[in-house]
Amino acid sequence: MLTGSGGFRGAQPDRTKRRSWFARARSANADILPGSDRLRAEQRDAAMNQPIATAAINRKTTFVIGTGLMVIPAVDGTKLGLSPEDQADWELRLATDFDSYMASKDADAERKSTGYGLQSVAARGTYTSGDVLALRVMPDDQPGRRMLTAWKLIEADRLRNPPHVADGAVDPRTGNVIAGGVEVDAMGAPVAYWILKQHPGDLVLRSIAHIMPERIEAWDRDLALPRVVHVCHRIRPEQVRGVGMLATVLEPLKMVSDLADAELFAAVMSAMIAIVYKSPGATPLPEPDFGDEDGGDGATGHGGGSPLDAAPPQYRIESGSVLEIDSDAEVEIKSPGRPNSAFAPFFKAIVEQIGAAIDVPAGVLMLLFNSSYTASKAEIEALYLTVRSERSWFGGDMGYPTYECFVAEKVARGDYAMPGFFADLETRAAWLGCDWRGDGKISLNPAQEANGYKIRQDNGWQTGEEITAELTGGNYRENIRKRGREHRQWVDEGLPVAVSPGTPAGNVDEPAKPEKKDDDE
Repeated sequence: MLTGSGGFRGAQPDRTKRRSWFARARSANADILPGSDRLRAEQRDAAMNQPIATAAINRKTTFVIGTGLMVIPAVDGTKLGLSPEDQADWELRLATDFDSYMASKDADAERKSTGYGLQSVAARGTYTSGDVLALRVMPDDQPGRRMLTAWKLIEADRLRNPPHVADGAVDPRTGNVIAGGVEVDAMGAPVAYWILKQHPGDLVLRSIAHIMPERIEAWDRDLALPRVVHVCHRIRPEQVRGVGMLATVLEPLKMVSDLADAELFAAVMSAMIAIVYKSPGATPLPEPDFGDEDGGDGATGHGGGSPLDAAPPQYRIESGSVLEIDSDAEVEIKSPGRPNSAFAPFFKAIVEQIGAAIDVPAGVLMLLFNSSYTASKAEIEALYLTVRSERSWFGGDMGYPTYECFVAEKVARGDYAMPGFFADLETRAAWLGCDWRGDGKISLNPAQEANGYKIRQDNGWQTGEEITAELTGGNYRENIRKRGREHRQWVDEGLPVAVSPGTPAGNVDEPAKPEKKDDDE
């Protein structure tokens, strides 16, 4: 029999470097749920008060969501028996109608954001808190609504277990396991969500009943439509709740933020000029006052005395201060030696580590494109590997359910004639095939990159639709239709139509001009 702790050094417990490293193999929920409330609070505080954390959340939200993810319908015309022309008409109609819905505030139950703005709020909440819930509601009492289907976003803090069920325990009333406020079946699929009626950290607690979670089923079983959409990044099997993007880098974020504050304060102090002179009979040097959290102006006295009987006055240090001291006192002034030449490289190194951990290159995170063109281009290309992955995740978690419920209402109201939509789920899936496109990629050299896209299209490596979506997030077929209308208007007005070399129009051979004959012929 072979014995031993394993071939990997990491499995050998007697190594000196690992004697103080204690780790346990636990489930995803056991690792994530304990302390999750504090973790969410610290991440939000960092996002509000630490510039690097704010930049990280903003970069991810801006690049992934931007002005919003637009649906690109891909109806399965073969399965539905549609002609190519009918399929194209349906795809154009679906894209136009859904864009109109998302550009309005009908998608938001609170009527505060457009549907695309709601995407941004949901993504930002997921990056900051770990997950966000979206409840499908039908507010028919709100004036001016064209569509009743709307979504009410719920912060992660409102997702709580019922009082009698601990995380990972079985609810005796249903026989299902509940963890982190999510009730799952035997396969681990969400069955219901337990949601507080009010945020536990709200300004005023309206009643005790509002801090008791309410059970809301995840699905409308009659229509096979979601009632609750849970937007979160899952990175481990059996994981029920998400983890914020800043969880891994909270400590370095806090330390580098404190360091930056200390360096800034030291630089300000070193820039101050004070005059200290000795004078016989002068009052002693005042006690230093570094301010207090209450914003008071210093001590107000001891015991029952009045403010006038208080300790010697405390003065704040200001630039240009003049301090008079007794002639026998000694004053020693030390320069803090700022600016600190070691701060910048250390700060940059920490930012690079944080950027690597959250999949945002340091140059993009700090918006410092001061390297070479090749380095900046590589950073953007690396970022867009993450952007494409994040868009795919968000489109599946929130985009598709929004689109599905929108089309379902249209069919139920008779606006769309889609046979079999509610009767057969495979037929529904054929009608709802789609992709998601966001804002285009940053171009550092538009002419050079456009030539590269032309080569790809000429060789069939990419389609015009794919290139348009990648460059601008637009619709290739809609662009052609609009471009054709513009071209006809130019021709009708007798204007010269400019054609760029290398474009399809520029490749058309002009008719050969007749050769000029000599006078003798």
